[in-house]
Amino acid sequence: MEFLKKAEIDKGLVDAHRTYLCGNLKQPTESDFIHTDSYEMGITEYKEFTCEKPHLHSFNDEYNYVIEGCLKVLLINEKRELIFESGDLFVIHPNESYVCKGQAGTRVVFSKLPGGNDKVLIDADMSVTRWGESWRAPYDAE
Repeated sequence: MEFLKKAEIDKGLVDAHRTYLCGNLKQPTESDFIHTDSYEMGITEYKEFTCEKPHLHSFNDEYNYVIEGCLKVLLINEKRELIFESGDLFVIHPNESYVCKGQAGTRVVFSKLPGGNDKVLIDADMSVTRWGESWRAPYDAE
């Protein structure tokens, strides 16, 4: 049996807004994690308003469950904004370009199948950049 206790998980979120619980991680982390080759899981915590960098995943399905707070996701190719709140689950499929922004106090559990580092950063146009500047900024497709 392998396990992580709450104190170890919380330690990973002290200085970072994301901690990995399990996976085949290539970069060092602040906290322990369970090594797995075929699955990845972690927690993202938005201590303050944060907009992630636009990206896609080349081969993973990414499952996101909002534990608390509120997250906005912009599906870039579809030019569509979605809002997810505590208790909501959403899945990003491979090659779906997206960006998300979270309100302060938002916590999200994410998992990726089959796992592995497949994040590809993408260039954002000005409408995406403006959308990410604040929580209330609307998406206005150019």
